[in-house]
Amino acid sequence: MQITFIRPFLVLTIVLSLTAIRADKFVHPVDIARQMQSKFKALKTYQAHFSLAIKDMNKTKTSSGVATYAEGGKLNFTFSQPKGDIIVSNGQMLYVYVSRLRAVGKQPLKDKDKDGKPLYTAGTAEGLSNLFRRYHYRFDSPEQPRMVNGVSYYVLDLKEKEITGGYDKITLFVKSDTYLIEKMNASSPSGRTVELTFSNIQLNPNVDPKLFQFKEPENAKIVDNPLTTE
Repeated sequence: MQITFIRPFLVLTIVLSLTAIRADKFVHPVDIARQMQSKFKALKTYQAHFSLAIKDMNKTKTSSGVATYAEGGKLNFTFSQPKGDIIVSNGQMLYVYVSRLRAVGKQPLKDKDKDGKPLYTAGTAEGLSNLFRRYHYRFDSPEQPRMVNGVSYYVLDLKEKEITGGYDKITLFVKSDTYLIEKMNASSPSGRTVELTFSNIQLNPNVDPKLFQFKEPENAKIVDNPLTTE
């Protein structure tokens, strides 16, 4: 698992929308973005299996596990591959534990950028709003929704407004009957690509609050503020 993908990864792993729009009605990308933001604010909890493939310098690394979200920016990503890795946020602090390195990355989530906006708002409605503010977005083709591998999706292409060195292009696959994001592709100017998919999605399940409490392992190396633009 690479710490550098955490920022966009977390922002996108909990983006949801619960209200369908009639297929016989003209739909603009802005309509979908608004619905996603509105419904995400009302979401209490979320859980799904995820799989992630990161390709960099002709090498592909894969990982998978279970992602859990609770309102207030609380997150837990428990990895089955690589086993032992975990990402936890209590809404104030983000912890990234890499088992093979016995290293913990600690990132405050309330740091501000030059405009006074939170730098890392993953897992919040504000984080989703920031995503659509930072990127231009449009449908990838006139036909929407469209079939992709036998599934009906609204497909949104996002392009970064100002180049930051992070992921400048993102494609979201939003299932047309549930308005859940089931797949995301992203790429950076450096050539790195990311493919993230979700399955077995559960909305508002009962989740254990302890999932969002992180206990630093003994003898683990602590790295402060590890996140980068990628």
